Amino acid sequence: MTGASHELIKPLPVVLKARPDELLSSWLARHATYYGVARRRLLDHVGLSVPSLEALDHEVSLAQQIVLAGFFHCEPAEVAAMSHVAVREVLRHLVRRSVPLQACRDCANSAQLANASGAIGRSWMHGWRVTCRACGSRLVDAARSHEKVAKADVLNEYWRFAREGEELLEKQAFGFDATAPSPLLMLRLLLLPRWPEPNEMWDAYRQTWLLNVLVPGFDETAHRLGAKALMSRKPFLPIALRVPLLAGVAIAMQDPAQMVSRLRAHTRSHGNQRFIQIEAEFRTIVQSHIDS
Repeated sequence: MTGASHELIKPLPVVLKARPDELLSSWLARHATYYGVARRRLLDHVGLSVPSLEALDHEVSLAQQIVLAGFFHCEPAEVAAMSHVAVREVLRHLVRRSVPLQACRDCANSAQLANASGAIGRSWMHGWRVTCRACGSRLVDAARSHEKVAKADVLNEYWRFAREGEELLEKQAFGFDATAPSPLLMLRLLLLPRWPEPNEMWDAYRQTWLLNVLVPGFDETAHRLGAKALMSRKPFLPIALRVPLLAGVAIAMQDPAQMVSRLRAHTRSHGNQRFIQIEAEFRTIVQSHIDS
C-alpha cells in the first residue's frame, strides 16, 4: 500500500467535500454512492484489506491514511481527523461501532448539506455527546415517537449541567483534561444501584441508580421510557437519559471527594463491591495527580 505501490495511485477524478466533523466511513460511503459502486468495491479499488468502511473509523493506520489521502486529494491528517483514533483508549467503549443512535437535525436538514445526503457526524457516535460538534445544536434520538419526544423534556432543567458534563468528558476523551479524579469514573459510579429513600415505594426488583440522588426524577424517567431495555445498552443512552447522566457528572465533579462519600451511604448492597473498586480507582488517580 506504500512504497512502489504508491506510484500506482490514481486519485479519484471527483472528490466530495467532507462536512464538518463527518465520520470517515460516512465520507467514503458517499463516494461509493457517487461512483455507483459497492463499498467493498471501493475498498478494493484503493487497495485496503479491511472488513468494512466502519473498521477504518476505529483503526486507521498511518499507512492507510497515506493511501486514502493519495486517492482522495487530501492530507493523511485530514483522514485521521475523521476517525476515532484520537479518542483515548479508556473512552473507546463510549464510541458506537456502527449505526448512530443520535443525529443532528439541523445538520441533516441544512442547505449546505444538499450534496452530502446521509452524512454522519463523528459526535453522533460518541456516547458522551448531547450536542453536535459541527454546529452546536442538540442531538436527537435517531428514531423517536411523538410520545418519547414529550417525555424527553422531563429533565430539561438540567441542560446547562449536561453541557458541562459533556465538556468534561470531551476533554478527557481527547487528552486535554487535567481533572482528577476522572469524569468517566464518576459516570460509572452514578450508574451503580441505589437504596430507595424512606419515602419511596419499596420494590426489591425495581432498578434504582445513584444518579437519582443528584438528579431527582432520573429513576422515574428511566422507568417511564423502559428502563430495562434502555439501561442494558448503556453507555449509549437516549438523549432523555443522557442529559441527566451528564448533568450528574458535572454536579458531582464540583466536589468529587465529598460526593463519593455522600453516595456511599446510598449504594445498594449488590453494588457495594463495584463501588469499592471505583472508589479505589479514584484514590489512585488523585494520588498520582498529586505526585505529578
